[in-house]
Order: sequence, then structure tokens, then C-alpha cells
Amino acid sequence: MKAAMETCYDILGVFPDATPDEIRAAYRRLAKQYHPDINPDPGAGERFIAIQQAYETLIDPDARARYDLALRGGAGFAPHGPFQWYRPDGQTAWTPGFSWQGQVPRSGIGRIGVILLLFFGGILIVLTLVLSLFFRAVTGGMRQDS
Repeated sequence: MKAAMETCYDILGVFPDATPDEIRAAYRRLAKQYHPDINPDPGAGERFIAIQQAYETLIDPDARARYDLALRGGAGFAPHGPFQWYRPDGQTAWTPGFSWQGQVPRSGIGRIGVILLLFFGGILIVLTLVLSLFFRAVTGGMRQDS
């Protein structure tokens, strides 16, 4: 049986309804306790990184909303530990199942509409250039000096 995953709230020791001030206070307290320059324990560095990442997730309202949605089973984060994609050496690792490719939203005009839009846009540009050349030829291409 799989052990329960530690959430950002567990890492910082705050409740899910904690205010930003409570999150900041918990982060400062834990950062002082686990900072590698202060704590000689070999595991303190990894714990400090987890504390930093939890703080960055919870202090940003948008990231916190996505994280809370993921905790409730919605979309947003991968379905595994929130920091599983970080290696112990601090380098990011690929998340299984992640892809940069996604579905392009449908615009509603379709392929023919895009082709027609590009065609008429090109005609408009050519017409503008022709009219500019015609105007220059009619006026003799002379500048008016102030």
C-alpha cells in the first residue's frame, strides 16, 4: 500500500485555509530551522528546498488555486508528489506523461476561412503598395521642404 503523499500544507505545517501572513510566518520559521548554513544535518538541504517550493506554490494565488484543484483531483499538477519532478541535485526532471503538444483551440472559421483571410490580406497589402507608387508617380516623387 502506498503511503500518503506530503502536501505543501503539510511541509509548511499550515492548514489549507491559511492566510498569506500565516504561510509567510511558517516559511520563515522553517527556513531558519532547516537552512543548510545553520543546520548541519545532511537532510536539511533537501528539506529546505521542499520548504522553499511549498512556499512558492502557496504564496502565489494562481499557483495555489491550481495546486488546490490538483489536490481535489482536478487538472493542474501531475497525479504524483508535488515535487517528484525535482531531482535531489536541484535539476528538473521530465514528468512522466508530460507533453508540450496540446490541442489547438478551434477558431470557428475553419481552414477555408484562414486561407481566404490570408488571400484578402495579401491583396490589401499589394493594393496599398500599388496606390503608394501611383501617388508618388502622380506627385512626381517630390518632397515638400519646410
